[in-house]
Amino acid sequence: MNDSFGNRLFLISLAVLGPPLAATTAAAQESAEDLAKKLANPVASLISVPFQINWDANVGPEDAGNKLLVNVQPVVPITLNEDWNLISRTIVPLAHQSDIFPGAGSQTGLSDTVQSFFVSPAESPVIWGAGPVLLFPTGTDRLLSSKQ
Repeated sequence: MNDSFGNRLFLISLAVLGPPLAATTAAAQESAEDLAKKLANPVASLISVPFQINWDANVGPEDAGNKLLVNVQPVVPITLNEDWNLISRTIVPLAHQSDIFPGAGSQTGLSDTVQSFFVSPAESPVIWGAGPVLLFPTGTDRLLSSKQ
């Protein structure tokens, strides 16, 4: 094979494969933008399981305590009909704390769970949802729970 045949084969391949590749890239860009919009919308029709990590130092009456809190927050949308969605959001806090109160030592376990249900329109120029928020005393240690 000579160089001109190789160059022609490359140009033909580029011509044949180029447009679908460009279209795929544009579709991926549009898909990524749609996903970003849905992630920013708290009542979007998108199942997600975000994690939130909080670290607090120098807490308690003597400023000697530390607390690590990891919130697991699954969000599950349920389509009720073409106009309305029900959004279920659960917050399950996993906690570790030490020396929050003098002589209390450290505690590790589950804290109280928060369950939210929001009814939201499927399409609306304004993002909104309404519904109850429930607190379940699921703490595995008395110092990790409100017991209410």
